[in-house]
Amino acid sequence: MATVSPAFSLSNAFFQEEDGSVRDKFTIPQASWCRKGFGKVHKIEFWRDASGVEFDWFCEKVIIRDRRQGIGGKWLYSYFPVHRWIHPDRHYFSHDCESFLPADDPMPDERIAELTERRNNFQLYQRGPGLPLELQCVPADETFTFDNRWAIEKTKDEIIMSKGLDVHYSSVDHFASFDDMVNYYRTYSITEPLSVQRWSPMAQEHDIVFGAQRLRGCNPFAVRVCKAIPDNFGVAVEWLKPHLEGWTLQHILDARRLFIVDYAIMEGVECKNGRQFCSPMALFFWTERLQLVPLAIQLNQTVGPASPVIMPTDSPHAWLQAKLWFNLADSCYHLVVHRLMHHLILEGVYVAMRKNLAQSHPIYQALAPHFQHLLAVNSRLKDWFFNDSGWIGQNMQLSRKGIRQLLKKAYKGWRFDQHVNIYRELESRGVYDSSVLPGYPYREDAMLLHKVINGYSDRLSRHYYANPMEAMKRRLMEDIELQAWWVEMTNPLEKGGLGLKGLPGKNGIQHVDELVSLITNFLFMICVQGSAAWNPQFDEYGFAPNYPLALHGCLPQDPAEDLALDESLQTLPCKREFLDTLLSFRLCQRQRGSRLGEYELQLNHDPAAVRMLQE
Repeated sequence: MATVSPAFSLSNAFFQEEDGSVRDKFTIPQASWCRKGFGKVHKIEFWRDASGVEFDWFCEKVIIRDRRQGIGGKWLYSYFPVHRWIHPDRHYFSHDCESFLPADDPMPDERIAELTERRNNFQLYQRGPGLPLELQCVPADETFTFDNRWAIEKTKDEIIMSKGLDVHYSSVDHFASFDDMVNYYRTYSITEPLSVQRWSPMAQEHDIVFGAQRLRGCNPFAVRVCKAIPDNFGVAVEWLKPHLEGWTLQHILDARRLFIVDYAIMEGVECKNGRQFCSPMALFFWTERLQLVPLAIQLNQTVGPASPVIMPTDSPHAWLQAKLWFNLADSCYHLVVHRLMHHLILEGVYVAMRKNLAQSHPIYQALAPHFQHLLAVNSRLKDWFFNDSGWIGQNMQLSRKGIRQLLKKAYKGWRFDQHVNIYRELESRGVYDSSVLPGYPYREDAMLLHKVINGYSDRLSRHYYANPMEAMKRRLMEDIELQAWWVEMTNPLEKGGLGLKGLPGKNGIQHVDELVSLITNFLFMICVQGSAAWNPQFDEYGFAPNYPLALHGCLPQDPAEDLALDESLQTLPCKREFLDTLLSFRLCQRQRGSRLGEYELQLNHDPAAVRMLQE
């Protein structure tokens, strides 16, 4: 029978760390009960009353340091994960390095009570038909420890006042010249994005920068091999021939050196009153210098006088305008699909995980650190997109209705097995083969990271479910929490599920390979795809000519129309829009997540799992 210590009353003035957390330290004096027959501490029971000035208590973990071997002996450490709000007059239990599948948990009643409480705290709703489910209210334990971590509006106001930018922030005037815009950063000591140095008004140099954005910009997921020029793209073969380095079009198609980006999904999406928008398509050519350069841009899906094909041989003004309007569509797609929709899908996945997997579940412990602050970040993100005062909604070309329209269109076609699976995603665009677009940064890095993540997921899954292998299917099917999570994610909305399509498994997770695929691709979606779309944001959006979020004026309709550069740039955002976008992305970019494998929140202290994570 296990030896149990007496109860101890602990009371101590708290010590506040530099990061704002509070760390309490208590010493339990040695007594007769702990000297003989009392081994390593394996389980603790604790509770609290409602006394004190500030008695809200979120306990992350309890660490017991056993010094019974004396100062010269080896100290034994026991880790007891808690990670929950501690309510008065309720008893809580935790086991050392607690990781249990449901069938192995020594305290099933406590586990069921934990999940029941979570299900009551997490309620989803749908903003509109065809949109992803969202959380109604962010629970207290999912909010930021300090709310000003993402209070970028307050910080932005302080910067504007301290640098004397308040006149510019209220101005609807445009910059008088391109030089004025470039010098703005140095004049007011604002961090200069890399795109300021890369961007060139010279057509040939800018074409290289414009092409490189398809491979290493915010949206490296759109470029695909062109197998045939679409019927609705009004470019003639003879127009392309001078740009193909002496090859015929058929040779270029066969060699997979012609690429296309087609934003047909943008057709019919509503923009703000008095503005214009487009649903462009563009052809790109992979040159013998290993550079991707644009060949032709058509700004709408139907060719005609109002939407001509514009090429590098047309006037510099028309060609620059075509690239600006194309990038406008690309930037709006990036923010709505690869930021907003990406986060909303993960929000539903995380909420379903919280409702169905107990905190001691090893799969929950592996995934939860990657979701830290997701719900709090999403709450801000939705405010920025959908509220009248939100900086994205204010500065983006799309209206709020247009944002919902694009979100609905993109979500309707989203599948886990096509958009998250790296192999199928690259194959669907024809760029999986390393001989196509050699050195394509997203593909090269993503493949390496996917291999590492898959190896970790495989070792973790087999450790808990396939050890021994003969017990694999039984242990998977006995894991009622894992199966309930899968059901909630795959069930249609009318049955209370998320309606996600393409998850591994037909009637639940029945093989460890299906579980490995599930874990790998969720980690890949969070870590790799999320970072690829997040990390370049300031360097791309921070300089409006490089990647505009809004444009004024009309779409170019005359390929021969020519204007000076400074007149051409009058379509760019006004000073208020320019400054608001610049500062907002800069402040967002300062918020950094965890490094892969190094987490602010560590849930699993199982020595075997820790070793896998370190590897």
